[in-house]
Amino acid sequence: MRSLLNYATVSLLAVPALAGPILSERAGNNQDRCNHDSPFKNVQIYANYRYATKLQQTINAFNAKGDAAGAAAAASLKTTPTFIWITWTQINYLEPQLLDAKAIQDETGQQQTIPLVVYNLPGRDCAALASQGELQLGSDGIPRYMTEFIDPIVSIIRRYASLRYVIVLEPDSLANLVTNMHIENCANAAATYKAGIAYAISQFQDKNVAVYLDIGHSNWLGWNSNLQPTAELFAEVKKWAGQRTNKFRGFISNVANYNAYNSTTPDKIYGPGPDNSNWNEWRFFRALTPYFTNFGLPTKFIVDQSRSGQINIRSSANSWCNVKGAGLGIRPTTDTGDCNVDAIVWVKPPGESDGTSNPDAVRYDALCGNADAFQPAPEAGDWNEAYIEMLIKNANPPF
Repeated sequence: MRSLLNYATVSLLAVPALAGPILSERAGNNQDRCNHDSPFKNVQIYANYRYATKLQQTINAFNAKGDAAGAAAAASLKTTPTFIWITWTQINYLEPQLLDAKAIQDETGQQQTIPLVVYNLPGRDCAALASQGELQLGSDGIPRYMTEFIDPIVSIIRRYASLRYVIVLEPDSLANLVTNMHIENCANAAATYKAGIAYAISQFQDKNVAVYLDIGHSNWLGWNSNLQPTAELFAEVKKWAGQRTNKFRGFISNVANYNAYNSTTPDKIYGPGPDNSNWNEWRFFRALTPYFTNFGLPTKFIVDQSRSGQINIRSSANSWCNVKGAGLGIRPTTDTGDCNVDAIVWVKPPGESDGTSNPDAVRYDALCGNADAFQPAPEAGDWNEAYIEMLIKNANPPF
């Protein structure tokens, strides 16, 4: 899934994290100090069983090697919440997981929150190839997106209104419109992306739903020259959605990428010079906040840290596909150290491939076969057993 330009990881995190289905919320942490209405507060984030099922083969693989520590680490991931990705072909998998979450909620009395990624814009991922979607740009693209994708998802989650939902909308899409309009596919997709996301925002308005819009990451939109255009674009989309009546909670960064949340030094691939002083995700959030405030946008954030445990592992800032040497990052937590950062989350389920290293594949992207990429690798979304074992071994913090 990744789109181009300035990619980076960042160094060791100063923020503590604990694995487990309830996001870590220790006494005195930022959630208690801030006392705001975070959708992650006092809830259990659902750990979906489809991901847990995939992990069983990893547990078996470690056991077959006599690696009890690796098996135990893999087993712990079964209860670590990762986001459920809903694409055109995945809608039918949503309701069974909501049934499972509701059963847990009814049995335990613990409020369940479902983490979802809604990911199916027409002409999806205009600057990449590995994860382009099923809906094509054209006269029927947006009507089908609205009536055959967004509307059914809204209908399903409203049937399970006792649950709560955190929704990440369309990773990479709007970020591409900030930096990649020189690419014909992105220029052609611009109006469709804006209209589709605006419609989705307008429909996900229930009180038990919190929506976060994707803002790329610190080494993409974090460059100083990108901050103002980013705020202008998101303000435009908010206006399309209906500025007074349609709201979203905030923004998410680093989806399926490798940048750390907080650090003391930048990764080498940011390069020298002052052009991007926002060399981690927290600095990126701080830099965007005054621009968002000026445009009447929310200033709450979440950040994906599922594969951000290691630094200095890429030779190129453009490398985003199955980066070798990567490790699991800080575990999901609400202890972020910043009142405006709601949570550290795992949006990308570790072990699911970013794209194939097979050059004969229809959706082969050269970045999935470059020197920074772990090989061999299957198609985007498929399970990569060797890769998840590496991520566990390289986890930081370690198990």
